[in-house]
Amino acid sequence: MPQELLPLIGVILFVSSLIQGAVGFAFGLIALTFLTLLGIELSVIVPLLLSASIAQLVVGVYKLREHIKYPPLIKGSLIRYITLPLGILSLGYITATIDKTQIEQLVGVLILAIVAVQIIVRPIPRDKLHWLWTSLAFSASGFFAGLIAVGGPPIVLWVMAHKWTNQQIRSFLFASFLASAPINFITLYYVLGDNVLSPMIYGFAFSPLIALGSHLGVKLGHAFSPEKLRTIAFSILAISSLSSIAAPLLH
Repeated sequence: MPQELLPLIGVILFVSSLIQGAVGFAFGLIALTFLTLLGIELSVIVPLLLSASIAQLVVGVYKLREHIKYPPLIKGSLIRYITLPLGILSLGYITATIDKTQIEQLVGVLILAIVAVQIIVRPIPRDKLHWLWTSLAFSASGFFAGLIAVGGPPIVLWVMAHKWTNQQIRSFLFASFLASAPINFITLYYVLGDNVLSPMIYGFAFSPLIALGSHLGVKLGHAFSPEKLRTIAFSILAISSLSSIAAPLLH
């Protein structure tokens, strides 16, 4: 990793953790976008972000631990653990015929369409969703995480469909992403081998800075109402979806 880029990388990780602390997600989406613009390879970015994200997830879970809803968290995590390997296997089968960038575009279109429906139809958040929607959301999250390393949007959409408080929404997202970290580490090491170790060390080295950003973000997030939080979340999802769709065209 170019040493001259380390200050910029630190700024990107700090800002990304600040935003995630405030809204409960988007650390990877934002950091991935800007680190890619610096010319850093994806094989370096992914393990870097995986290890770097641990600090801000732990901070978020600890600060909001009293608001975590454990039954759906456990159920959803188990579903993701099952479908993530299926996504990895699917990636192996389709890479010979379909470019990964095209898959990312298709997923971007799908997420953008779901967000548009949410905004136009404005479904009323509920206390509890039908088990079918829960299974679909977490299955899609695990599958897409294995296929293109983007498993957050389905969970975000699922959480935003609940009549939960600001703290419950953010605590669930933090805990869900933290629960998936072990299998992400194992899968990444299986795919990239020892090449993941150096970027991960850099990620852990940035942990104090990221923890500070997450700490400040969690405090900032208390000022948002659940409705405002949903608006911010949908906006971030829409922007990230458009980025996935437009990236190959820009290249």
